Parts: sequence; C-alpha cells; structure tokens
Amino acid sequence: MSSNPRLVARLKKPGPKRLLALDGGGIRGLISLGYLARIERLLRRRYRDERLVLSDYFDLIGGTSTGAIIASLLALGRSVEQVRELYLSQGHAAFQPLRSWMGPFGRILGAKFDEEPLEHLLKSQFGERTLASSDFKTGLMVLVRRVDTAAVWALVNLPTHRFYASNHTLPLWEVVCASAAAPTYFKPRVFSGIAGEDEALFVDGGVSMYRQPALKLLMVATLRGFGLGWPVGADEILLCSIGTGIVSQQQNLEALRRYRNSNLHMLPLLLTQLIDDASELSETILQWLSWSPTSAQDLHYRLGTLGWNQLGHEPLFTYLRYDVALEKDELTALGFDLATAEIEALQDMTQVDNARKLYDIGLQAGLRDVEEKHYPTVFDVATSHGLRWERAGVRRFRFLRHLFPQEKAG
Repeated sequence: MSSNPRLVARLKKPGPKRLLALDGGGIRGLISLGYLARIERLLRRRYRDERLVLSDYFDLIGGTSTGAIIASLLALGRSVEQVRELYLSQGHAAFQPLRSWMGPFGRILGAKFDEEPLEHLLKSQFGERTLASSDFKTGLMVLVRRVDTAAVWALVNLPTHRFYASNHTLPLWEVVCASAAAPTYFKPRVFSGIAGEDEALFVDGGVSMYRQPALKLLMVATLRGFGLGWPVGADEILLCSIGTGIVSQQQNLEALRRYRNSNLHMLPLLLTQLIDDASELSETILQWLSWSPTSAQDLHYRLGTLGWNQLGHEPLFTYLRYDVALEKDELTALGFDLATAEIEALQDMTQVDNARKLYDIGLQAGLRDVEEKHYPTVFDVATSHGLRWERAGVRRFRFLRHLFPQEKAG
C-alpha cells in the first residue's frame, strides 16, 4: 500500500531509534525552532555535514497544532532555517481575524480567526500530498482530537499502523489544519469518508491529555498496536521533546474571589489548568520511566528533579526535554530585559509581531540548555548524504550513567 519503500525500510531497520516531539503553542512555535536550530547545528558539526537536516537523524517526528506544522515540514526534509523563514514571512497569514456580521461579539461566540488563510498557507506548502506520499524522509505523527467519538487520534504515515488503510489518503494539509484547530481560535474541521463514515469532527490534539505529545509519540513507536513495536531501553530509544514556552497559570486570589460565583469565568480557567495538569503528568511519567540527562533543568517544583527516581530496574528510554519559562527572571538571565507588558505579549500564542523575538529567545535558550553529549554516540546514524559518524562500540545504560553523573534526589 505504501509508495515509499525507503521509508518502510528505514522504519523496519534494526537498531536504536530517535524520536522528536513538538508541543503546540501557535506563533510560539518559533521558540521550538530556536531549540531545533541549535540541535541541527550540533548534529551538522558532529557529522561534518552542512546539508544534514533533522529528518536524517530522527526516525519519527510528531507534534500537535503548531508542532504538527513544524513536524510535517521537517519530515519532508526541510531544514530548520527553511521552516523558520516560513514562520517569519508567512506567520501573519495564519492569524487573520474572522470577519463576522456580528462584529467582535461574533468572535466571542465563535472562532477568533479565519481558517481560509491558514488553509491557503498549508496548501501552498503541502500541495496534494497525503499521508501515503512518497517523499516523506522519515516517520510522521500528527495528533488530533476527534470530538464526535471523544478520542485522540495519532494520524501517521506508517504503513504498519492498523488504521493506515482508512487514513492514508487524507490530504496532509487538512490533517495538519485539523491539528491546529484550537477551540475558540479556529473552527473545528469536518472530514468526510473516513473508514466508511459520512463525517468526523476534529480539533487540536492538544485539547487532551496529550497537550505535550511526547508520551503519545512514544506509544506510537513502542506499542505493538501501532505497528512499529520498537524495542525499549536507554540505548534503544532516544526521545527528544521541545516546548513552546512555559507560562505560569498562577492566579491572583483576590481577583478569583470576585468570580467565585461565576461559572463563565471559572470554567475556562479550570479547563486551562486541567490541560496544564495533563502536561505535568505526562512530563512526570516520561521522566519517571526514562534516563534523562536534562532532568536537572526540570521545573517540577513539587518533586524537585526526578533524577534517579526510576520506575523499574532499568529505564525504558533516554529522554530529553527542552523548554523555557516566559517569565521575567528567566528572560533576563537569557539577555532579554523586557517590561511586564512585553512579556505578556510574548505569552500570547497569536501575537505574530513577536515572531522574531520568540525565535531569538528559543535560540538563546538552546545555546544554554542543549549540549552535544545529550545525544550519545550509541544513537549515531549514517546521513542521507553518504557521510557516517562511526560510533565507538555499543554503549549500554551503565555507560550513560557514567556520562551524565547526577546526585540522587532527596
């Protein structure tokens, strides 16, 4: 069924596998691109290959919302610089206010932004491609939420997936558009003809327990039901997860007291907090099950760094998590002296005027956080351009412990 034998061969090839998961966050996806630029540069230096792109290294790339857009472009072989230039030059097109005969009141009741400019932008990038297109360089997962059946779908280009037969003809632009259809921002997407059904209704996959899609991507890679069943182990799976900026949800108590009898105010607030709780839960589970050289950078203020708190005798994978707090102290430490109003604007996922500054923040955070040793040589691969970085033997988990010494928590 697949017209991409090279991709099939890559997915079936034995050996360690590398996964990349990208969070949602609107225009703040440029923070992720700053981190990705740092990673791509480190890998180009390691492999002595200036043409290397992230699809040469990562075997499976996935995301939701803006992360799905970036993931799809990377999976097609785009460089980080190409994706960044697209965001900087075309970002305004994605957030055009919806014109309603009801005026601003109409945007309160319905979507804030017009979906047609975003559709046009995605069509210009993906053309007639489907999930079965032959020019994918690596595996792709796009996370969406199906509202009418209350299910989270991982739409993939993997011929081994059990639902591939019913999903592989879906237009890529429409799949990505559905993943970006965040409620209140864009209208839900209606698909026709999926698995013989007349219609299906989809919204942003981040409106779920998988706002941080890394855990779902790990499931796609390792659970046999998804068709890959890659073996687990700290030297078998490398999972890199990148955020789009951390925004504190702490609320002013006095202000909340004025709204304690108002469901109109409390329900959206509690929904946002529930989604943030889901992200924290996913992050805790991922670090609990893994060996993570970046755990010291974690913001689990309730638990401290998870470090050596592993569930089971051996970790199931190596895990990297990169993100930056969009707060005064951290931004100042990165060299950005911003007023409170400027920081609040950065936190807004739709403020396209901040695009270049968001990228610069991600790049500076990447220079601070991302180290070459985070990518152990056991995960090295041959590049698509014929160059190879020879790894010095198989490095087991005991070597990883030696490479990243940490004190036990507690």
